[in-house]
Amino acid sequence: MMMNPILNPKQPKAVVVVDDGDVAIKLRYVGAQASATVTVSSDGDLTFKHGVAGAEVVDSTVGASGVMDVSTSSYNTFAKVLDNLNGSANWEAYLVDALRADSSIDTLATLSEATISPNTELSLSKDTSVALELAIRIGKRSNVTGSEAKSAAEIYSITSVNTFASGTSLIKIYEVNEDAKTETLIYSLAGGATTVEDTKTFVSNGRGSLGVSKVGNYLVVKMVGSAACTGSLQAVGAVGLGS
Repeated sequence: MMMNPILNPKQPKAVVVVDDGDVAIKLRYVGAQASATVTVSSDGDLTFKHGVAGAEVVDSTVGASGVMDVSTSSYNTFAKVLDNLNGSANWEAYLVDALRADSSIDTLATLSEATISPNTELSLSKDTSVALELAIRIGKRSNVTGSEAKSAAEIYSITSVNTFASGTSLIKIYEVNEDAKTETLIYSLAGGATTVEDTKTFVSNGRGSLGVSKVGNYLVVKMVGSAACTGSLQAVGAVGLGS
């Protein structure tokens, strides 16, 4: 019988991210070639290659001849980028500190051509000045076999510092069902004034309230600026596993 994953047992989780420190996508090459490379251009476009190490050629199984132009309707959200990669026999990818609905237009940080050994992960980070947010995922992937499929997440506190000249700063929590590809906003409240540390607590009766996911889902915490977002975001919580 599966036990309550929030109560038994818990794995503490504390994450801090700063500008350009949150990861949008993790991907790996699972094709038959000896080597693969990924490049993110200054405008956020992605190029994928594979082949003999040092002589890789574009992988036509992804994008348009190996290139994803994120300014086009085919690849302008992370959902579209992710689904295209996972539709190839050569690549696997999943989101970390990002949502499927998030715009991918010029959002990824520039990356010079990076070589990936087969079956090793590469992280693609976000450019905070474009994304206008910092984000943290609390919880494990839901579509992996084993105890991870039984996980649930909870949040005890969120501490943020946002520096913005004008506009608004919001703290948001989303519950994500990776299998169903749903992302539900479960909490939204104004953050602190510019440069002022703001802490929101979610502990009631010894556990996180409000910021809790259903079994098999995970949470994404965001500090979202209306026009600018720079500073730091910390989420403290736990991941509960069933047995």
